[in-house]
Amino acid sequence: MRSARLGALLVLLAGCHRGAGPAAPEAPGSLAGQTLPLLPSPNLRLVVEGQLNGRPVPVVLDVARALSAVSSGCWDAKRPPPPVMGSARVPDVYGVPGALRDWPLVRLPGLRVGGVALGPRGMGLTDERVCSVTLGADVLAPYAFTVDPLRREITFEKSRPRAEYLAEAAAPGADPAEEVHRLELSRDPVGDWPLLAAQVTQGERSLTGPFVLGSREPFSRLAMGTAEARGLQPLEMAANLPPRAYLVDAVEVTAGVGVNPLVLEAGVGWRNPTTLGRLGPDVWGRFRTTVDVQGDTLVLRRPRVQTVEDRQRCARPGSQNPEEVREESCFGLHVRRGAGGRMAVTGAAFRDLPEGGRVHLEPLGEDGKPLTMDCQVGFSFSPTSRGVTTQHLVPWPSLLQSMPECAEALKSVRGYSLALFEEGQLQECPNACIFVHQASTRRTVCECQPTPLGDAVAMPQRGKTSKPPTKKEREQEPDDPR
Repeated sequence: MRSARLGALLVLLAGCHRGAGPAAPEAPGSLAGQTLPLLPSPNLRLVVEGQLNGRPVPVVLDVARALSAVSSGCWDAKRPPPPVMGSARVPDVYGVPGALRDWPLVRLPGLRVGGVALGPRGMGLTDERVCSVTLGADVLAPYAFTVDPLRREITFEKSRPRAEYLAEAAAPGADPAEEVHRLELSRDPVGDWPLLAAQVTQGERSLTGPFVLGSREPFSRLAMGTAEARGLQPLEMAANLPPRAYLVDAVEVTAGVGVNPLVLEAGVGWRNPTTLGRLGPDVWGRFRTTVDVQGDTLVLRRPRVQTVEDRQRCARPGSQNPEEVREESCFGLHVRRGAGGRMAVTGAAFRDLPEGGRVHLEPLGEDGKPLTMDCQVGFSFSPTSRGVTTQHLVPWPSLLQSMPECAEALKSVRGYSLALFEEGQLQECPNACIFVHQASTRRTVCECQPTPLGDAVAMPQRGKTSKPPTKKEREQEPDDPR
């Protein structure tokens, strides 16, 4: 039934590809075997670099979207968009069950991802002004892809039956340094997008049910209507304004496996009553994750952790001795050199940080030896559970204005290594952040990971979760101007 629905969409698109051009079109290639870097971003986002007729273009991977799309911003008056070849009616993941949305279709040639030509294909045309391409289920269905949040890479392979993933669990040769969870994905009976069961807990209240597995937006979303009906309290109760977010104690995809605490977007317009919202990379991105929608499987991997003398220690990756656990193995660093003297630097914490933490980095020169600098670099993490990562360009744009001497000095750095870990977060750096501290001036400047509450907004404490206004407070609220 599922393949029949996807097949019907592909047939519709194939009908829009007819019409011979002056030259034979390039045969579509396969993404299987490709490992592509994700575009730099503090939050984990599934966006890779592609080319559209030789021009660089960001390509977003969206497993919950039935039809791939291209934005009208990819063309201008000098380069008009291709003619509309027809339209497609596809299920709307945010609408009521059975809701369909019409998209104009264009025949898009010249699209390449990771050097692989995807061939001329029918795509929906959006009115977004920024040029981008979104690959949906019509392109991604044949693949399983693995996201490495520390290396910020995505690897494609052919989709496999779920039975093969389950057989791996019983096969010898598993890495003793890793814990692995193989979860089952279900599918929406109408829209065919992937669903994953999860439990959301806030105090004594909880919600359990299916969430849409999302890969486009970095944040998870909780359906506001369902949350209100179960008594979950949003963070904001300002007069005449809908809530923006919910602070919950935990989001778990199986017992003890998830994130805590977490700020979820408030799904004000979430109209699909069969789901509780969307589960994004802020949850499943805490793991090295394999998504195989066609194979109905989500595989989550993370370093194995042991508690020794009330402190968590982590198994060393690749170690064949499961007893070899160290505290320094609980932190990860990955550096990718880029153009213009900047580097994408990613930090990770694989153990719980109940008080937050600071990871200091040691700058390295061309010869790989440590550099002595006035400007010190590190990561700061707010209190959170294991698996948090953040990635930043060094130097980042605002550092050039706020601390230009450090920005210039850091351009000479050719790498970084892990140095020192300290418990407790920097007060100036409210979330997962990178910081630069200038010893001579004692100034600290951060770039922090955005949250559903906005940029550089501190993670609120559970005790500060907003409560419904009292009768006296309601009497003092201004009248609705409408």
